Amino acid sequence: MTLSKGFYNEEILQELLYKGEISHLEFVYHHSQERIDDFKEYCQKRGLQEDDVAAGAYMDWLLKQEENAHTDMLD
Repeated sequence: MTLSKGFYNEEILQELLYKGEISHLEFVYHHSQERIDDFKEYCQKRGLQEDDVAAGAYMDWLLKQEENAHTDMLD
């Protein structure tokens, strides 16, 4: 599937990513402006090029942040 310009619902993006129809970078760039800005800052702070590898690492980092937030709430 080719995504047109604009943002998509996260569930749709997750499904497309899972099916291999979009890349991690496409996921980030079609999620929200806030996600794009956060990704750019993530790359800049780490000296990374804004590519699919960095987008995958960024998404892993986000997941860990979310897990840590949930763990902190349980303590």
